[in-house]
Formats: sequence, structure tokens, C-alpha cells
Amino acid sequence: MDNIVFVGTALLIVAAILIIDRLIRRAISRYSKRSNLDPHASNILKLVFRIIVFSSGIIAIMTLFGIGTDWFIGISALTGAAIGFASTQTVGNFLAGFYLMISKPFMVNDYVKIGDIEGEVREITINYTKIYTPTYNITVIPNRKVLDSIILNYSGKKNIIDYSFPIEFPHQKNVTNNELIEECITSAIEKVYNKHKSLLPRKPEASMSKMNRLGREVMIRMFFPEGRSDKFFDIQPELLREILNSWDNYMIKKD
Repeated sequence: MDNIVFVGTALLIVAAILIIDRLIRRAISRYSKRSNLDPHASNILKLVFRIIVFSSGIIAIMTLFGIGTDWFIGISALTGAAIGFASTQTVGNFLAGFYLMISKPFMVNDYVKIGDIEGEVREITINYTKIYTPTYNITVIPNRKVLDSIILNYSGKKNIIDYSFPIEFPHQKNVTNNELIEECITSAIEKVYNKHKSLLPRKPEASMSKMNRLGREVMIRMFFPEGRSDKFFDIQPELLREILNSWDNYMIKKD
């Protein structure tokens, strides 16, 4: 009779484990849809909770039948420690990737600068972040390095990238700041914007940002749609060339 009770209780524990596992998986799926959680992160959460639930169930059944659980806990601890020591880098990237997917400092198609690497985010995996850079190549950054770096996200509202870059000009006695902006920069902006008006959501802007004894710095502000960094990589240097050509031609006229 006692054996029947033990077996029945064990079956109830197994059934409870399966029900709890299913409920948790459904809850995680609902949460993932509400928060737009990356599928990789959602699957990791399901795996972690499944391990916890099934381990708890195994310990409960072993306790029910009077089987010592010390060896099971010991083996689990040793296995976890061995995996941790053997793959510290991998585990670190794994955890960092999971954190990135939860915290979302940037999304796919965002234009970012991570440390010294700048470009469009093409993919975020559990181990690496892939960036499409101005050299027209994909740079793969380990997620641990991503978290250790300063992240600058240029992506703004309405899926528009708001990007600024400086240009320095030497001091010239016969060229005022207004002349520099109007004659050399605004004209170049108008030319490039009219050429690419169908792609650029807004006209580029220019403003004086810094001045010292060595020269003047003008900040150029550009806007381009998310997911079109390949076009931006062509237009930005084109605008820079037009500005510098305008400056050279203006200086020739002044002389």
C-alpha cells in the first residue's frame, strides 16, 4: 500500500512539474511579445526556468523515496563550476548578450558608436553584435566588449538617424564666420541635398561649434533613414568633399 502511495505521489510531482513548466513557458512567451524581447533571450529564459523546475522535481522525488540528494547537488555544482572555468569568455558573452537583449541600449538598424567602432547594427546575437561600418564591412564585437564600452546611439524618433561630424577650418583674416557658413558650407549643403532629396528626410544643418587660436570648427548635422547606412556612407563623404571644394574655390576668389 505504501508503495502505491509513493508511486502516486511521485506521479503527481511529475504532473506538477510538467504543468508548472508549461505555465512558465507560456508566461515567458506572453512577456516576450509584450516587451518585444529577442527570441534568443526568450529561449534562454525558458531554458533556465526549465532547468530550475526539473531539478526541483528530481530533488522532491528523491526526497520522497528517501534517496540522498547530496550527490545530485554535488554533481550539479561540479558540473556548473567546470563549465564556468572552461568557458569563462563564452559565458561572459552569453550573459552580456542576454543583458543587451533585455536592456536594449540599441536595436537592429540603429546607427551606433561602440567604443571606437561606428556603424549600423545589423544583428544582435546572444554572443556577438554585428556592426556594418563605413568601410562597407561587418565588424563582429563580443558582447562583453560592448558592455565595457561607451555606447553612443544616433537613432532618434521616427526611424531617423541624427548624425553630426565636425570640420575644421584655419583662421583667415579676410574670411568671416558668416562668409564661411554661407559661402562655403550652405551652398555645398544645398547642392548635395537637392541631389539626394528623395533619400534624405531633412536638409543637413551647419553651426559653429568651437573656435580657438588654431582655427574654427563647424559641426555638420545630417539626417538619414534607418537601415540605409550604405547610402549614408556615400553621401557623407560627398558632402564633405563639396564643402572643402567650396572653401578652396572661395579662397581662390578672395585671393
